[in-house]
Amino acid sequence: MSAVPSRCGPAYTGGSPNADRIMLTIGFVGTGILTEAVVTGLLQTQSQQDLAGRCRILLSPRSEAVSRRLAQAHEAVERCAGNEEVVERSDVVVLAVLPKQLAEVTAGLPFRRGQRVVSFIAGAPVDSVKALVAPAETVVRVIPLPPIRFRKGPVVLYPGNEMVEDLFGGLGELIVVERESELAAIGHASAVMSSHYEVQNTVIGWLQSRGLAEATAALYVRSLFAGLGELGLDAARKGEPVDPAHHETAGGLNECGRAYLAGRGWFDEIGKALDAIEAHVPSKPKG
Repeated sequence: MSAVPSRCGPAYTGGSPNADRIMLTIGFVGTGILTEAVVTGLLQTQSQQDLAGRCRILLSPRSEAVSRRLAQAHEAVERCAGNEEVVERSDVVVLAVLPKQLAEVTAGLPFRRGQRVVSFIAGAPVDSVKALVAPAETVVRVIPLPPIRFRKGPVVLYPGNEMVEDLFGGLGELIVVERESELAAIGHASAVMSSHYEVQNTVIGWLQSRGLAEATAALYVRSLFAGLGELGLDAARKGEPVDPAHHETAGGLNECGRAYLAGRGWFDEIGKALDAIEAHVPSKPKG
């Protein structure tokens, strides 16, 4: 796992801070909530690194509300008339549509040799996307998650590509996997997000039943989980495991709660849920 600064300029300058860079144009085909989060993160990184004028972002017109909002808020963002214009003018094309829309949306678009195509499409293997975007030859799958708007959380990528890694490297914890099957497994594991919030909301509701105001309970629980996440992430960066027993006192409250859940098979059920998520996906990439 590696994390590198993100730049809105191409990585093939050799990494020299004095190297000349051309303008890089990034086009998004599909402008939903995830695209908004990614664009927001990219522009925050661009602003912080004083890279104005080196990056241009083009958006397809759908969704209309998101594309108009981003274009009105940021000088570097332009809302195009359609997907054809986005592809025609972009050095990097990001596909951010629903899997069932992919073939229809890409049909007839003017992809060209030398373009890099980044796919956010869940469950769409690299080879299947390549067939749809020919003659463009470079396709990289990326799994961005909603916290990317704050430049936090994992950003998983396959296969490795210097420019794409450079582009997304400052938007979170960059993880480049060696096999596409690993990307699929990570995508399945990402499906615990809503359950994560369900757990938080259950604790918040319990605190409310004990007389705490909703705002107080929510702030406490959300902050608690965020802080624990930071501790776990720090350990991961150091290559250290996180032993739950190190976060409880013998005979204490945390031990009591974990023992109750373990005794009822609660943690085993999480693994079974992940198996169900994996089985829910209609196809698995090879490799």
